[in-house]
Amino acid sequence: MVHENKRLKVSTPALAKSPQISHVDTSEWPALPLLTAARLVCRERLHVNGDNSVLRVVDSFLDELSESLTLTTAYKMSGGSLRLLQYIAAHESATKDLFLRRWDVNAVTGQAAARGDLQTLKWVADSYLPGEFLTEVVAEAASNGHLHVLIWLWENNRDGGYWGGVEVAGAILNHQQDVVDWLRGNVALRPGCAQYLVKPAAECGILGVVQWIYENFELQMVDALNAAALKGQWEVMRWCLNNANQEALDDALQYGFIYLCPAEFGDLDMLKCLFGQGLVPEPVAVLEAAAKHGHLDIIKYLVEGQEIGDTGSAFYRATNYGHLDVLKYLHEKMPDDCSTSLLDAAAHAGLMEIVQWLHENTRARCTLYAMDGAAGNGHLEMMRWLHANYTEGCTSLAMDCAARRGHLDVVKWLHENRNEGCTQDTMKICPGRGNLDMVKWLHANRSEAFNLDGAMDAAAANGHLNVVQWLLENRSEGCTTEAMDGAAGSGHLDVVKWLHEYRQEGCTTKAMDVAAANGHLEMVKWLHTNRDEGCTTNAMDGAAANNYLKVVKWLSRNRSERCTVLALEWLFSKSTRLDTAVYMFSEFPECRTFHLGVKFEVAWLEVVEWLVENARTALVGCTLEVKSWNWHVCDWLRKNNWKLVDQDKVFSCFVLPSELGEGAQQNSMD
Repeated sequence: MVHENKRLKVSTPALAKSPQISHVDTSEWPALPLLTAARLVCRERLHVNGDNSVLRVVDSFLDELSESLTLTTAYKMSGGSLRLLQYIAAHESATKDLFLRRWDVNAVTGQAAARGDLQTLKWVADSYLPGEFLTEVVAEAASNGHLHVLIWLWENNRDGGYWGGVEVAGAILNHQQDVVDWLRGNVALRPGCAQYLVKPAAECGILGVVQWIYENFELQMVDALNAAALKGQWEVMRWCLNNANQEALDDALQYGFIYLCPAEFGDLDMLKCLFGQGLVPEPVAVLEAAAKHGHLDIIKYLVEGQEIGDTGSAFYRATNYGHLDVLKYLHEKMPDDCSTSLLDAAAHAGLMEIVQWLHENTRARCTLYAMDGAAGNGHLEMMRWLHANYTEGCTSLAMDCAARRGHLDVVKWLHENRNEGCTQDTMKICPGRGNLDMVKWLHANRSEAFNLDGAMDAAAANGHLNVVQWLLENRSEGCTTEAMDGAAGSGHLDVVKWLHEYRQEGCTTKAMDVAAANGHLEMVKWLHTNRDEGCTTNAMDGAAANNYLKVVKWLSRNRSERCTVLALEWLFSKSTRLDTAVYMFSEFPECRTFHLGVKFEVAWLEVVEWLVENARTALVGCTLEVKSWNWHVCDWLRKNNWKLVDQDKVFSCFVLPSELGEGAQQNSMD
């Protein structure tokens, strides 16, 4: 039966448009809770016949809108409108899930703090949900440099946020020095958080913060040493070298390769310092790094000052990255190390000056792969030079690679000047990449029996309608259901409509399934109205997993396939969006027996509490991973008898107490 899984739609009368737009007197309208924009539209553009029916329709629409929006979504879509938040709050259901309400508050206050919107933050914290622990606000305000927000939070909500740790790291990384100074002067750093500040402080070269941390907390110097070296912060690095113990130095040399960094950045003085302290265990690797980055002064120091005789891959590094001065120097000092295959590498990279110098001054010569590589990278002038100066030629791979990468000028030159040709698969990738000019040229000028099976499918999936149309008119391979399936999943409605009208292959349930999972609601609606294949439970499962709640709700109203436990299992494997989770759990009993994975990272307490309250069986056999600085969640877990099973510098790991787990399993069986 056609559309057997579709639900009947309830239609509503459309508002008739007046042939004339006139001013409407709204002075006597009842004071219904309308947004300013809606009231303006009603006053200036809607024609009514002396009653308030239109106003009530608009008001009803806004009521429905407020029910579907969270504070988080509304704040984001409105660009930070406090009035919209207040409107939604005024129409909020009294039965709204408390954990969802708290989650929403944490999300929206984080957004407000990031914007420096103290007015909204005050309203949420003081009026909407007073006393709530605000997970994100301190870190967001600090990272974005909103000192006025931090001061208000410190004075009015000191116990309701994370102070003394990660907020300093965000301020450091974003170079909010006034915030860093204020935090250091007013907030005591928590011992468990100190390790999280060392790396950003060292990376940004803030020596005072690095010194402050190590003077007040017992930490290994290796993290700061590695971070400073990788970012070229030599002042911090020198201080660390002078203050680190041998264990930290050994770790930095073994795992951080700090001795390579001065060669990469080109700092000869720092490199000399490391040599002076005996901290360069692999000088050849240093030479290779300097050659890659073109630091000739460092190479001269290594060869002449440190008497390094092994060049390693330095010739290749200098060649590949175009450092001719380095190449000349190395060849002058160690000509026997110059490989005969260097010219291939230079040709691949299109480095004409280096190719010509190698050709004239060394024993390096090319192979047929020189032209293959140059063709694939679109270096036409290089190919002409190789063609004129060498007899090695190329292979069919040259035209293959050039065609696949869209270098039509190279393909034409090869066609006119070489006879290696191409293979049957040369054209196959071009349609999927939308390169219609290449497809047309190959079709018209080459005689190979090109294999284009699946080409139209790929072009459709990537939204290249012009390629699809050309293939239909000029080739006989056709397409499969993968064409419409792929186009639908990628949201290319124009391609889907065209295939629907001009091709007979149709699609499968995969079309709506993937479109829903990728959030393409208009595509889902069109397929529902115009196609009969329908979908499977994968549609709602995928939409829920990717937090496309609008798609989930539409499927719930219009389709009968519903979902499975995968909806929540996939969702929690990707995110902790509690709005989607609460809706799925409340509306679809079939997904309530879900289980979390072996490990589940959590940052917000209300997510854990919701799981414990509503889906304790999902936690059986799962280890909760909490960042070690997250004392708010860690303290709650300890107080509620969760067992700490592992702890390191990054995570504290907890498991559900056995007695609670057994109770959860028993309740599930009951």
